Amino acid sequence: MSKNWKWVYNPFEKIAGWKAFGIGIAILIIATVIGYFGNTVFYGISIKSVPSVTWCKAFSLQALGLAVTVFVIWIIALIFAKHVRFQDILGTVTLAKYPLVPAAILFLMLGKWLNELNHTLISAKNVQEITGFFNSLTISDYVLFLVFVIVAILILVWTIALLFNAFRVSTNLKGSKCALLFIAGLLISEIIIGIIAGKM
Repeated sequence: MSKNWKWVYNPFEKIAGWKAFGIGIAILIIATVIGYFGNTVFYGISIKSVPSVTWCKAFSLQALGLAVTVFVIWIIALIFAKHVRFQDILGTVTLAKYPLVPAAILFLMLGKWLNELNHTLISAKNVQEITGFFNSLTISDYVLFLVFVIVAILILVWTIALLFNAFRVSTNLKGSKCALLFIAGLLISEIIIGIIAGKM
């Protein structure tokens, strides 16, 4: 049971390098395609509902998130770790994104509802319109929203845990040093991704 569970949060001790990259790329393509039909884009660890998203933007943002994260982690590894192979970082970081598939499915299932909510909040001219929208929601709508938020948070935590294990395994760093460098790398990459994505 423990070995099977390990595949959920740390498959990198068995799969790394180019093999992990190949599997990870296939998974990212699947997630991006599903996300497209759910009007959802992925960049870094961020997920955003975007009405009428194009294929080009969906794949560009996914590629941007992967490239920046891999590059930042690779630079940190070169400075603070020994005997680091680029293909190990590339492979493990790419494979660590596999929770995006269930995230894409979740957004696809709730896409219409989320787009309506997003459109209302953006186009609302005053507080009364926003209040009126929320007053029109039923108890089941609120339960659905709560379930969505909980599942989305769990997927985010799962992704971050996978990225941490990818960083730890590919760099052979340990302890608090590993944790601090990972947090720094993730924050730096997310800031860079956010800045570039905002201009796309």
